[in-house]
Amino acid sequence: MSAVTAPLPSPSPGPPGDPPREARLPLGPPFLIADPAAARRDLTLLRRALAAAGVVAEAAVARPVERAGGIAAQALEDGHRLLVAVGSDRLVHAVLRVLVDPGGPRWPDAVLGLAGLGRQDLSATFGLPDEPEKLARHLLGPNQFQVDVGRARWRGPDGTERVGVFVNTAELGYPAEVSARAPGGPGGGVGGSVGMVPRWTGRARRVGRLAAAVGGLVASRSTPARLEVDHTAVDLRLAGLVVANGQFSMGRMKVAPRALPDDGRLSVLAFQGEPLGIYARSKDLYYGLHVPHPSVREYQSRRVAVDTAEPMALVLDGWRAAGGPPVRIDVMERALRVKV
Repeated sequence: MSAVTAPLPSPSPGPPGDPPREARLPLGPPFLIADPAAARRDLTLLRRALAAAGVVAEAAVARPVERAGGIAAQALEDGHRLLVAVGSDRLVHAVLRVLVDPGGPRWPDAVLGLAGLGRQDLSATFGLPDEPEKLARHLLGPNQFQVDVGRARWRGPDGTERVGVFVNTAELGYPAEVSARAPGGPGGGVGGSVGMVPRWTGRARRVGRLAAAVGGLVASRSTPARLEVDHTAVDLRLAGLVVANGQFSMGRMKVAPRALPDDGRLSVLAFQGEPLGIYARSKDLYYGLHVPHPSVREYQSRRVAVDTAEPMALVLDGWRAAGGPPVRIDVMERALRVKV
């Protein structure tokens, strides 16, 4: 665990008559887990915003981000119950796997906080702000939300079945390749390295998204596939599949505008044709205007099964899985508590 030791202002006592801090924080102070890019600046700004509100939050940086799961597990063992993922969706996923496994919630009394700071798709579904000062107010507020968690089963490289969870999206093909390269994802960022810029400016995001899209085009191709959802099955030429619990993916694009994270169903979008056709509609994807469209099949389903004639990349919340189709996905209803 890499502790953050940046100097912080003394906590403000608050106006006379305010309830004691313990009464305002039934889960205790938030424990912040950041990825290296967030640690450059945003984590310190968030801690200062919390301190200005009277709360000193412990923090740790996952270097590399794969260590976030171990940090989260230790924090839970130490008694922390509000774990805040500061950074990318990959970081969220690493913490999720500690809170929820394929059998269900492991820590039912724990709550996940989301601090995207411009680089996280999941937080956008809940409309959470990216400014540290505004975000601090959400983290210290009373609101929580119980969300569904997706459970995926797929074939590993050795032919055995693998099982994993996701809270935002499971993706195949072109969307998967883009999400794996998106700013904040593995290999994401300007120049292909996470954290090369201290803060994601609008221009940096645009450059990062373009690089992810071009890389996704080079790495993906369409294939004949069979898709099964509740009440129907279709054969199609598949360029990409998004199975969504949250609305945003591929670097803050509104890919699944009708997804609701607590309705017990998954929003399924199957893109037919070629990956270039998805890329050509990037502007529509960004604003959620790509559906309805003849080349996009959209479903709401509790279960999804897909098999493809050729291998396709599988990505869960920005994490590239080892192996791929056939893939089967179902829903664990309201398995995770999220701070909103």
